Amino acid sequence: MKKIIILLFSIFPLFASCQNKEQTINYNGVSVQIPSDWGNKNTENHYEETDITEYQISCWAKDKTINTLAIQWIDTEVENDLYIETMIEMQQERFPMYKQLQFSEIVDTDFQNMQGKKCHFGKSFGYDDGFEGEYFSFTKNGYSYLVMISGDKKFYKSADYNKILNSIKPSFSGVVQSEEKKVQTSEISDNFTHYEFKEYSLSVPNSMELRGENSFMSLVKEITNDKIENIKKIDINDFNFVFQPLGCDDVMNIENQKKALALFARILISYQKGEKGDFMNWNDNILLTQSEYNELNKAFKSDLLSQSEQMKQVNIKLLNIENIKISKNSNKFVYIMQSYSRNGLNGDVKVTDYYLFNNSEMVKLTVSFRISESNLWEKDFEKILDTFSFNSKK
Repeated sequence: MKKIIILLFSIFPLFASCQNKEQTINYNGVSVQIPSDWGNKNTENHYEETDITEYQISCWAKDKTINTLAIQWIDTEVENDLYIETMIEMQQERFPMYKQLQFSEIVDTDFQNMQGKKCHFGKSFGYDDGFEGEYFSFTKNGYSYLVMISGDKKFYKSADYNKILNSIKPSFSGVVQSEEKKVQTSEISDNFTHYEFKEYSLSVPNSMELRGENSFMSLVKEITNDKIENIKKIDINDFNFVFQPLGCDDVMNIENQKKALALFARILISYQKGEKGDFMNWNDNILLTQSEYNELNKAFKSDLLSQSEQMKQVNIKLLNIENIKISKNSNKFVYIMQSYSRNGLNGDVKVTDYYLFNNSEMVKLTVSFRISESNLWEKDFEKILDTFSFNSKK
């Protein structure tokens, strides 16, 4: 059973403060009141091998505090002690900070008139506020719940802390409205998988995985972005779909995940819907005079250079910009390609943007990888463009 529970955890947020104004979060029958300026993300995972569904409400402060709340529940009953023990084990494996925490014994508790278990944890970390919190675990109506609330010592056991805990209403009804599937996949070769999205399709190397809304990387990104203040960010949220190296969300194999996270490669897709005639037709004439090409090339470079001013604020610098290329892919769809290189945390990065047009819609397809790892990605990434197709031709 312990192995099954470990499988269920993607991540509980690490960071997150409490103000007086409140907002109510309702998700699949569970509700909680949190400060109005906190961030929030609701997720769902279904694990076919165990036929267990996991639901989670994650909340965190957007300021510089470390206050956070997570409520997780699964559609099966497990021992309350085991639920808490498994969470502690998982977090200690994943996050070095949790190895430094002191955990109390797991003891009986009463959580809103329901018998359950709780465990206290904390550490000073050498500064006044420190870090302190609690796990609570209980069962209701055939579901197992785990609540984690934590933050600095000013928040711990404050009136706000207790108010949030007391506002949790675990009245899960068991009725879930499933969302329409956003993407369908099919294997087309040993090396590529074909992805069918609502408006378009393309094939992606099997060395990459589609990052889900409830993935480890997505949740950490959202919390981290909320912590960055006073800078204008290049926001990855502008992209509808993000592919990352296979294994980045492999919570069951920590070593495999570490290897994947050590690599850098991304495939980003952004879809824009416009009015009729806003963009080139799918098979438009791409022959330009030299002066027309020069003007368009200058416009693309100017736009990228203006973005570079924002990048500088997060220590990203453009190193080289190539001239644009205008052509058609194997499916005859018009595209404009722009490539450039930039610095990165662990080496320079090659980035290529493809703009594909279809009269009233446009897709920006971005592929990037660390130049020192080009042998892992470049050849396969060059093939992606020719697999792209809009679902209708306009």
